Amino acid sequence: MTFWDEIEQQALAARRQMVRSGELLSKDEFREQLHVSSGQLARMVARGSVFTIEVDDVHYFPSLLAAPNIDLKRLHAVCRILGPAPPSCRLGYLSSRHANIGCISPLEALRDESQYRLLRQMARAYAAEWSRTSVTIYVGCHQNEPSDTKPILTAVDEVDPRVNIWKRTLDALQSGGYVHPCGPYPRASAATVFIARNPAGQAPASREARIDVSVFDGIAHAQFFRRARPVYALGAIPVADADSVVDIVIKVVRAARNSSMPT
Repeated sequence: MTFWDEIEQQALAARRQMVRSGELLSKDEFREQLHVSSGQLARMVARGSVFTIEVDDVHYFPSLLAAPNIDLKRLHAVCRILGPAPPSCRLGYLSSRHANIGCISPLEALRDESQYRLLRQMARAYAAEWSRTSVTIYVGCHQNEPSDTKPILTAVDEVDPRVNIWKRTLDALQSGGYVHPCGPYPRASAATVFIARNPAGQAPASREARIDVSVFDGIAHAQFFRRARPVYALGAIPVADADSVVDIVIKVVRAARNSSMPT
């Protein structure tokens, strides 16, 4: 048995104990505590207001999500914020004390308006850690990321994947946690931008979009692709004052963010 197999066995034993102790409830037990119908519960799960923990191929609900004497409306709102994190990590977050909310647990923070506002802010930061948006820019036109050409820029930012993709892209380019190289960047009449989501852990990255940018006589045009199909084209973006192709891409993405283009 490998080290990770042993860790997984220990985690499974802990979850089984939680079922025995009542910390994890069956669907019917959870519905009774919340006084909701099966349809109402299904909608709550779909929204992320509550979540399940799998034990031996059965899905159980954490009992703390139906705890008495707790503001469940606030608790379920926090659950929705935590959506990008795996269910076991959401449960761990809700049941632990955190220094950044005053060394109290989230359940305790629900009781005070100012602590609740702080909790929402810190929960958003925690949720963002579970997904990264990566942006790579290549000179020229490419359908896929070339293996024989280095990108002129790679930018990565931790951000909730539910945020508008063009806002996430702009944030990665302008204020991301990782930007390489730092410049200077070349001028070019054409560039291709690849945007991908990188879940935390071992899950592979998945491409979210591609932007084809062309520049002529100080004017940029861009075509946006989602799942290999063009979804939108932006016309006539003045870029005569741009110092490099990266500056042009930033102007294009900013225009996309400010437009009514589908995300």
